[in-house]
Amino acid sequence: MAKAEIGVADIVPGIIVRHTNRRLGKMAQCEACEQLVSGGISFSEFVDQVGEGYRELLDFMMENDLHPGRPEEVLFCIDCHAEVAGRDILRSQLEDIHSFHGQRMVAR
Repeated sequence: MAKAEIGVADIVPGIIVRHTNRRLGKMAQCEACEQLVSGGISFSEFVDQVGEGYRELLDFMMENDLHPGRPEEVLFCIDCHAEVAGRDILRSQLEDIHSFHGQRMVAR
């Protein structure tokens, strides 16, 4: 039986926020971003890998049940629900995650 491929559209946003006790080892930031965007690691695992630098975005996505693998939805929600003063930070953090994700994809 072939293993089914899961696409970003199939990922349930709430799943990514759960805390896990997996020991992942140390990932490069671009690998951690790729794993977060693809749903391979949770928000807490991502913070364990890269630190607190994306806390505002992660908190916003958890509050609004969003997934970083769906950047259009995240941007729409930022425009609709984020305070005006915080929108630039949230957009910048989302852009950073996806720029690191893109670097990893090119490096393959």
